[in-house]
Amino acid sequence: MRFSDALDRKMEDIQRPPNLPIGHYVWTVSKLPDMDEFEGRSGDTFERLTFQLTCVSAHDDVDPDELAEYGNPAGAVQRKSFLFTNNPEEKANFERSMFNLKRFLHDHLGLDSGLSLEEALANSVGQQCLGELKHRPDPNDPEIVYSEVGNTAAI
Repeated sequence: MRFSDALDRKMEDIQRPPNLPIGHYVWTVSKLPDMDEFEGRSGDTFERLTFQLTCVSAHDDVDPDELAEYGNPAGAVQRKSFLFTNNPEEKANFERSMFNLKRFLHDHLGLDSGLSLEEALANSVGQQCLGELKHRPDPNDPEIVYSEVGNTAAI
């Protein structure tokens, strides 16, 4: 459907579509990860490395009725992010994030541990992992629920 084809729809007829149901899915890294910087509530700055994941298929723990309501999950897009503090006093947190990123790249996506981080990020595109989809309510509006990829594992 094209947006221009929907311009005659009444806004009152537009409903929030269902979220992808919770459970495990096979995901593919679909593009090079993005890096951005932001300031946290504490005033510290963080760098966020974000992978775009595209759903390949649902695992057998996904509720079939909810999945039927949602439709085919193939092609659904989610993100998997890693946060890195820029505060030099929080070196342990930085190293914890580095270790989690290494586990994702090596253990879950299957990339060679001998690669540099830059090479591994470049080679992550097209790699697959199993990822748990979770729901998280918006802290400012509990009627809005976000989907996010939590834990990942090798397929």
